Amino acid sequence: MAAGTAQTVLLDLRGPPPARASRVAASALHPISWHLVAVRSLVVLLGVLGISFACRKDATPAEITERAWHAHSLVIAAGEQAKTCAEAGPAMQAAFTANRQAFVDAMALDRDKAKLEAATAYLEANEQRYRDLDTRMEALSDRCADDPTVQAAFEQMSNP
Repeated sequence: MAAGTAQTVLLDLRGPPPARASRVAASALHPISWHLVAVRSLVVLLGVLGISFACRKDATPAEITERAWHAHSLVIAAGEQAKTCAEAGPAMQAAFTANRQAFVDAMALDRDKAKLEAATAYLEANEQRYRDLDTRMEALSDRCADDPTVQAAFEQMSNP
């Protein structure tokens, strides 16, 4: 390995080379240096994400329930906004996929009796909001009863 190449690899590990040397450094990169830079960036990103998740407090059952309600609302809205049932199914499934974790977290409440009771109390306190959502879900389900992708989206929400 030439001395210039070794120096370039070291520069890549410490961060980007100075602007005046960027063209020279790019042409002299060792074949594996791009990988080292990518791995370093990934490690930094994962570290930042890990710290942010570690600093976040556990969500309350009410917060989990609220996120699940919002996710349901987004999926239903995607179906309602579609002009046809054939368009509604894929739109609903895309909205579900983007918000799947909210459904999974809500279903996990069933495994903890105390959390389930707290979530149920939250639902009862906000009964009209949930009744409105249920009305929207029922109307969309009736409108697209013969569309398998719409029905699959409803099934996904029930069993994420």
